[in-house]
Amino acid sequence: MNRSDRDVLWLSIMVALAVGHAAAAAPRLVLQPPAWDFGQVWQEEQPQTTLVVRNEGDAELVITEVRTTCGCTVAQPERKNVPPGESTSVKVHFDTHGKQGEVTSKVILLTNDPRVGSELGNRDPAPKPGEAHFHIRGFVKRAVLREPLGGLVVRALDRQPGQSGRLVLKNQMSEPMRLQLKSSSIRELDIEIREITPGVEYEVIGRTNRALEPGKVRGELTFVTGLSREGEIAVPARIEMLSHVELVPPAIYLLKTDASPVQRVISLQYYGPDDPNEFRVTGGTCKDPRVKVTVGPTQPPEAWMRTKLNPPVRAVVQSQVSLPSGAETPPEGFVIEYTTTDPTCPKVELVVTTDKELFERRMYGRPGTK
Repeated sequence: MNRSDRDVLWLSIMVALAVGHAAAAAPRLVLQPPAWDFGQVWQEEQPQTTLVVRNEGDAELVITEVRTTCGCTVAQPERKNVPPGESTSVKVHFDTHGKQGEVTSKVILLTNDPRVGSELGNRDPAPKPGEAHFHIRGFVKRAVLREPLGGLVVRALDRQPGQSGRLVLKNQMSEPMRLQLKSSSIRELDIEIREITPGVEYEVIGRTNRALEPGKVRGELTFVTGLSREGEIAVPARIEMLSHVELVPPAIYLLKTDASPVQRVISLQYYGPDDPNEFRVTGGTCKDPRVKVTVGPTQPPEAWMRTKLNPPVRAVVQSQVSLPSGAETPPEGFVIEYTTTDPTCPKVELVVTTDKELFERRMYGRPGTK
């Protein structure tokens, strides 16, 4: 091999090494700490921490999005582009309002780190490369526990007056509780308070006092407790007058700024008196051809739907909905119409909207009569 050949060989090796190094360059996200346990706090306290996001790789780390699994945490990164060897911080707050007992949440960071799942230190699988999970847990103490946590719920198929729901309030303090109703924003309910254990446990019963149309009515009950902590408590209350066929969820909300197509699964739940094996959803259509709807077969409900819900779900049909992005959704949104074999609900409408107020009204119902 002459000198010229050797020079060409060495040049080829150096180029190959340089290309290999460039190909191997990648960001490497490290969370400090990897998780957060904020211990025990009283309801209404606001624990907070700072999450440090380090880039221990050899290429720039880009944080494309920071989101949470529920509305109880707020996280904002100081900067979204982190050079190798540097870090940024994310302020994390946990809102304890309305919480009680053991609580969990999660901050999700979407980045350009090519690793996935356990490679990023996640306890649970990550569906996308670069998706890092920051787990949050703690215990929220309450002076007054409520069961169920969701508040007083009246849920019925019968629309006549007298439909009832139940709530239990338990004193956790050493001093006695003297529970009294201060106000109600849902006049469709008559409220009765029964003392179960003097100064400790009370049962609150709500009964509808008028005939109501299918749909949801929401409000709030305010109680005076006579305790040094949580001397006044607000409890959600709602009425759900069911039809034989219910959509879950009854509406889909799209962000106007979202440029990606959307996929959703809708559950049509059957509560009617007929044989649930004979119930069918015969079709799902939308006037806009960009909206695609498929309807599955009738299936038995999951066990909790039969045992935990009253009245119980008798059959379920799943529907897959494919939608344009929020940015492509017209101001009036979309309406998807399902047809069923139930004679009282031959047609059921699902609303798709970018109007948050409309979405919340469909999801949570109208405010109660004050």
